[in-house]
Formats: sequence, C-alpha cells, structure tokens
Amino acid sequence: MASSTPPHCSITTPSKAQQPPHHHYPSLHQHPRLAAHKVSASPLPTALSTSNLNVSSFLSPLPSSRKSHLSPDFSGKKSTRFVSKLHFNRPRPNLSTRHSPFAEEALKIAIDEHHVSNLLLGFEGKLSGSDDYCFLIRELANRGETSKVVDCYDFAISRETKSVERGKLASTMISVMGRFGNVDLARFVFDNAVTQGYGNTVYTYSALISAYGRSGFYKEAIGVFEQMKTQGLKPNLVTYNAVIDACAKAGVKFELVSRIYDEMLSIGVAPDRITFNSMLAVCKCGLWEEAMRLVAEMGIRGIDQDVFTYNTLLDVICKGGKMDLAFDIISQMTAKNVMPNVVTYSTVVDGFAKAGRLEDALAMFQEMKYVGIKMDRVCHNALLSIYLKLGRFKDALNVCQDMENAGIRKDVVTYNALLGGFGKQGKYGEVKQVFERMKAARVLPNVLTYSTLIDVYSKGGLYKEAMQVFREFKQAGLKADVVLYSGLIDALCKNGHVESAVLLLDEMTKEGILPNVVTYNTIIDALGRSAGVDYLVDSAVSTNGLSEGETSMASSRNATSNSFEGNKHSGVMKIFGQLAAERLCSSRKFDESKQEIFCILGIFHKMHELGIKPNVVTFSAILNACR
Repeated sequence: MASSTPPHCSITTPSKAQQPPHHHYPSLHQHPRLAAHKVSASPLPTALSTSNLNVSSFLSPLPSSRKSHLSPDFSGKKSTRFVSKLHFNRPRPNLSTRHSPFAEEALKIAIDEHHVSNLLLGFEGKLSGSDDYCFLIRELANRGETSKVVDCYDFAISRETKSVERGKLASTMISVMGRFGNVDLARFVFDNAVTQGYGNTVYTYSALISAYGRSGFYKEAIGVFEQMKTQGLKPNLVTYNAVIDACAKAGVKFELVSRIYDEMLSIGVAPDRITFNSMLAVCKCGLWEEAMRLVAEMGIRGIDQDVFTYNTLLDVICKGGKMDLAFDIISQMTAKNVMPNVVTYSTVVDGFAKAGRLEDALAMFQEMKYVGIKMDRVCHNALLSIYLKLGRFKDALNVCQDMENAGIRKDVVTYNALLGGFGKQGKYGEVKQVFERMKAARVLPNVLTYSTLIDVYSKGGLYKEAMQVFREFKQAGLKADVVLYSGLIDALCKNGHVESAVLLLDEMTKEGILPNVVTYNTIIDALGRSAGVDYLVDSAVSTNGLSEGETSMASSRNATSNSFEGNKHSGVMKIFGQLAAERLCSSRKFDESKQEIFCILGIFHKMHELGIKPNVVTFSAILNACR
C-alpha cells in the first residue's frame, strides 16, 4: 500500500464568510445594496420570532443559496422548470387601468433617459399621484432599470404627503425589490415606512413577506408574518399565499404549511388556486397522497385546476415513483380542457427515465411530437440522456444536431450527459473531445461534470487522467460533493494511493460531507486486498457490536501507539486504526504485519457510528480479505 500523498490532494481550502453590516440610509439612492442581485437578508429584530409556530421542529435541511456554476443561458427563464412556475393563466388584478395617459407618456421618455428626476419634475403637474408613480416603478422594474426605479421612488415619496398614498408607494417598491432579489433594500424601504408612520399596513407586510420568500429566507418571512399579527393587522389572502409560497420555496415540512393553512381557514380567509399550487409544491418530497388530496379539495371548493396545478402534481407523482398514475393525471387534464404543455411532458419523461422505463419515456416523446408541442432544451437533454443510456449513439448525436437546427445552444446538462454516456461505453477519446468542445463553447463545467469525468476515467483505469481532472477541478474553485469525493477516492485506491484516499476521506467528513456506503466500500476493498486475515470477519462483527460506553484500556493504547510509531501506514492508523487496535490488543496477540486489519475495523466501526448500513459489497470486501 503506497504511502505517498499525490500533490494537491486537498479539496477544501479554509474561507471566512463575511456578513456585511446593515445600516439605514436617508435615501434609497445612497444604499450600498442598490445592485439588482441577491444579497444576504438583514437580521430581524428580536420581536420577529417564529416561536408561535414552533418552526424549528418542522424544518428540513435547506439547500445552499449559492449560485451554481452554470452557463448564463441555462439560468433564469431558459429553464423549463422556471417557466412552469410563472403560473400562466393565473388571474391577476388589472392594476394598470388606474394610471393616467401621462404616466405612459412619461414611461416612453424615461426608457431612453439616464436619470428620471428632471423628467419627473417636468411631468409633476400632470401625473395623478401614487397610481401613476406606482405604474412607473413597476414598468421600469420590468425593464430591469433598477437605478431609475430608485430615482422614481425617491422622487415620489418626497412629493406625496398622504400616508395611505405613501403606503402604496412603499408596498410597490418592496415588491419590486423582492422581484430583483434585493431583500436588504426591500427591508430598508419597509423599516423607513414603519418608522415614518405609513408602513404599518397589511400590504407592506405582505410585500416584505413575499420579498423574503422569493430569495429563500423563509424564517424571516415567517418572522414578519408573526410580527404583523402582533401589530393588530389581520393577514389577508395575499399574505397567506406569500408565506405559504415562502415555505414551499424553502422545502419545509408539510406539517408547518398545514398549520398555516388551518389558521387561514380559522379566521375566514378562503384559499384560491395560488394557495393550493404553492401547497402542492411543498409535497415534492414524495408526499403524492397528500398532493392528490389537495387537488381533490380544490374540486370540492369549486377551484379549477390550471396547467401549473397539474404540472406540479405530476412532478410530485413522478418523484414518488407512481408512474402509472401519471397517465391518469394527463387524462384528467385533457378531460377538463387543460392542455398539457412542454413542462407536462418533460416532467413525465424525466419520471420514466429515472424509473428505468426508458421505452415508456420515448413513447411520451412520440406523443408529444404527435400533438405538436415543440421541444425545448430540457426536453432535448432528457431525450439525449435516454438514447445514451440505451447505447443508441447515432440517435443521441441526431438529438444534438436537432438542437443546433432549432437554435438551441448546448448547456452544461447536455455536455454532462454526453460525457457520462460515452464514458460508460469506454469511448474515452470521445469523452476527451466532448470536454474540449465544452470548454471551447465557454460552457462552464460544474461539480457533476468533474465527478462524471473522475468516475469515467477511474473505472477505465485511467488514473492519471482522473487526477488531472481533479487538479483542474480545484483550479475552478468549486465545492466538492460526496460523488466527487467518492470518485476521487476510488481513483486513488485503484492507483495504489490507499493512504491518500483515507486522508481524503477524513478531510471529507471534517468538511461536513457525509460519506456513503460506496465511499467506505472502496477503501475497505483496497485495504482488504493486502490484509490476508483469518480472523477479520469475527473481529468486524464484534467491533460493530461494541457499546459506546465500553472502558478503553490505557495500557493497550500505549502499546499500540508505540508499535505504529514510524510505520509507513501511520497516517491511516491515526485516523481509523487506533480504536480497533485497542480492541484487538485486549484479547489477541498483536501482530505488526496485520496493520490493515485495524484500519478496516476502524472504518467498519465508523460506518456503524455514523449510521451507514453496510451492504453485501461491504461484507464481500471483508470476506475477500480473508483469503
């Protein structure tokens, strides 16, 4: 077993997260958080607690809020999943009818102006109060004119004297900043509005709840929701929809959302389609029965389902593995004149593909083509992946050609599918070419890209190439996951660098990334190949059954430490072998030539400690070591 550690074999580097201070500014234009991008939410006052709902007992782990390293045109509205969340056909209040023709005239000029303050001065006598200014704020925001939005709001709020009208302006501005993802500025507007006496309304609170929810700050959203009630304000339908949607985006447990829904009903607020659509999104963790009940309740209440309702339901059904039920859902859609769209089919196709029912997935594509629904990038990627899994490379390349003909640019998902597909067939030359084309097309590889390459090269015995990919991964500055770690550990073990693999496993756990059974099996197998032990299995069973409170023996520990001092496996023994060595020394004669035993027993004990169940591969690796 080689003891040398390959260069640059540390994945993680220490970093210090800095939280910028939150300040108040007299003018929005002076606020440093003006840029239209996501920022960290400012701390809530102590009063905004979520204790009334006992939120902590219902929370699920949250995904990282960091942006993924995807190509620019794979972000935002290019994604089918995003388009499905636009709630097409949703009834919306017609706010635009309240503004005057002068507001539309001012908007046309403002679009080409760098600064709108002088323009607004010229229109001041013509614009009819907050309705016109709110119209301008919304329309400028729709065009991404952040600085002009702030100029318009500062101008309007300084001219308006009535509290009700100023409250309308504040609510609109908070909503706009929430759409931009600029929650700090939204909070700044809210705090100023409350301090100056025009922000203590249902509308400003609801707007802030929505702003926090859009950016994934569900705790803050619930905190504002609770604070609102302590101020004597009665939440309305918009408020409840905002807080339920915030919970849905954060992936909280359904019990919490159910409590909020029950509270909503108890005070006489009737749910609408948006309420149920948001609640359905909470069921995506596999609660397909609960999702079916919600759709049934919509029917009982006389609320028509739209395509978003059915698409969300299908997503839940597919994630729950109930693919036969998906056919019934699509039949219900057409029976109610709700026409399936590209999201409907791509959701079901993805479900069939993950269930291994590839022919059914292809049949759905044929049906999609028959009804005349145009495929988008997500559909093309799904079809590409299916053909690659079936080994139909000619068809897969035809899909790529179809994408080019349709003007659809390949994204990181496309390239990852090609890398994995060619790699599984041992076409390493094609893998290298695809990766080079990916970089030439300026499509940024993500963690899955590097994980796929490391896995492909490792399984093909191309360990030098795997380590080269790892070095490139480190230079990219991405954060590793369990898949990448496991692939690299496998490559190190098969290349004879078992000690380096064990050290990497230790680093992985210290970084809070939990290894899986595959990770441990790889190292157990590598250590077992050189163990040749006749009593390994019995020892492993006894180690697995040891109690946490068993008394350790100081004399055995000292003897063991002295025996391993200066040994070439000292790094491995330090991590995993110490505990196992103590156990064996207490009942058996210590044999310095059986060093791998202690490492394997230590790993086996660690699996038990972390609650990772060994499988047949684990025990096969141990049995192989007994030969």
